[in-house]
Amino acid sequence: MKDDEGITFTIEGKPALIIIVLLLAFFVWRLLATSETVDPAVEKCIRNVLSAEYARSLLPAIRQSVDNQDDEAIQEQVERLTTYGKRITFRSLCSRDGGTRLIVRAEILVDGKPPPLGKPVRYFQINHFPLLGYTYDMEATVLDYYLPFMD
Repeated sequence: MKDDEGITFTIEGKPALIIIVLLLAFFVWRLLATSETVDPAVEKCIRNVLSAEYARSLLPAIRQSVDNQDDEAIQEQVERLTTYGKRITFRSLCSRDGGTRLIVRAEILVDGKPPPLGKPVRYFQINHFPLLGYTYDMEATVLDYYLPFMD
């Protein structure tokens, strides 16, 4: 049918119902498609981001030790700083999407306890490039993770 604004299509009856069911099935599939296994390179990328973020909380103590010229305390603080990444564990690490862009949900523990800064459950957008591998892009939202078709 042609009208003044362009071409319009009208779908009625069974074909319309089939299209609605297919669209609904697609959206439900996208909501449920989660990968429980995450590439170790993605885990390392997230661990590096968190390690850098949490390590900032140690900087005032290092500064104070430097100001006090306490070599023992400086060495202890630097040791804590360099081993921070090893103290970060994940209760769960799941991803959605795939290919070159992942949204990752991480339940974070530091020394078996909730993290010192931020929330214990965080969402990250990770990109994959053939030459660079996995890189952190930005913090994602809950909606990015649970409604991946909203892009």
